[in-house]
Amino acid sequence: MRRLMTLVAGLLVATVAGCGSGSAPAAPPPPVSTVVESDEFNATDVMFLQMSVSHHRTGLEIVRLAEDRAVRADVKTLAAAIEVTQLSEVDSMTRWLAEWKQPESAGDNPELHAGHGGDHSTSPEEIAELAATDPAEFEKAFLNLLIGHQHNAVAIAKLEKEGGVNPQAKDLAARIFESRTAQIAQMLGYLD
Repeated sequence: MRRLMTLVAGLLVATVAGCGSGSAPAAPPPPVSTVVESDEFNATDVMFLQMSVSHHRTGLEIVRLAEDRAVRADVKTLAAAIEVTQLSEVDSMTRWLAEWKQPESAGDNPELHAGHGGDHSTSPEEIAELAATDPAEFEKAFLNLLIGHQHNAVAIAKLEKEGGVNPQAKDLAARIFESRTAQIAQMLGYLD
């Protein structure tokens, strides 16, 4: 027993002694963004952020409907992940707009959307219809509405990728483009 205690104590001392010497494996460093921050922006950057803030908030309304509905665990997990991601993205976008001294919204005038392919939002009526959907049909209706909604996010992101100049906004657009495209593919798989 004494021999075992001596061995354990020796291992403990060796472990503690190695902590600062580089012999113990270090935790990987946090990911470092390669995006160079800039205060430069153009009208496309502002439009992208304004449209996306509104679009994300509508998306949050949609995914929150799945919290207390009878849907598969995978669908609930996806909805929860979308909520966390979009809350974080809204925080970043509203912060950038405030730093640029730009309003969070360009308004609801349909003519404002004419130059970029129309209004990419999901209507309150569509969300209300989903909320009233029979429980047996909810998951399918939820996935179909969210697929369309995320497709619109891809279209908005594409506008920024093609015409924006702000590195942070362009990086966000690229991440939205990739993540929403993957989410659409995942949800299409759930509908099979």
